[in-house]
Amino acid sequence: MHLNIKLLFLTLIATQAVLGKVNGKCSSGNGVCVSTSSCTKAGGTYVNGLCPSDPSNIKCCNKSKCVAPNGKVGSCMFTSACKGTTYSNLCPGGSDFKCCVTNATTTKAKAKTTTKANTSINGNKIVSYAKQFIGNPYVYGGNSLTKGCDCSGFTKLIFAKFGITLPRQSSDQATKGKSVSGLSNAKPADLIFYCSNGSVNHVAIYEGNNRIVHAANSKDGIKESNANYQTPCKIRRFI
Repeated sequence: MHLNIKLLFLTLIATQAVLGKVNGKCSSGNGVCVSTSSCTKAGGTYVNGLCPSDPSNIKCCNKSKCVAPNGKVGSCMFTSACKGTTYSNLCPGGSDFKCCVTNATTTKAKAKTTTKANTSINGNKIVSYAKQFIGNPYVYGGNSLTKGCDCSGFTKLIFAKFGITLPRQSSDQATKGKSVSGLSNAKPADLIFYCSNGSVNHVAIYEGNNRIVHAANSKDGIKESNANYQTPCKIRRFI
């Protein structure tokens, strides 16, 4: 009897450990561990492998863009990391994962600098610089070319090296620059965008010859791929 009680106690502890990270932080990045259904319902996207202690239907959910009642744009994050104003009921996860709005006016002002293409920069130089970081890690929300960044962080950091300021989110980057019609017209350093359900969710840098370099995912990190590994939905030119 004593042994059975002990085993039951250990089982309960193990169960709590497995479930303990639901609504908790992902192992990297700024996401929250929630069920895939609640992530999708909240308008987020989820990635595998960042909630390893949870059941198979619990994934790391990210919602990089949220709109507050006052119309200001923010990002979903844990309140402990927010350096601004938080708004409830706009993000997946628990009560401590909210829409954080900070420096919205400054961000919009900087984004305007990307509207006009810069013709004085060689696209091949941008591509060569970007390829130096192949093999480095992917980290959602990361802002380091060596320690880790996500797809839009990668493009933003690469272009910043050449004096071109891009917005932080891929969906915002897709509204800047000059539109290019089709891969056949793409040039080195054009940004190639990919969509899911009609919304931009990934961005890469075009190398030429139907190849891209991008911060792919947490498994592959920064790598080269065929530009048609998914169907591009938008192409934008900044030089």
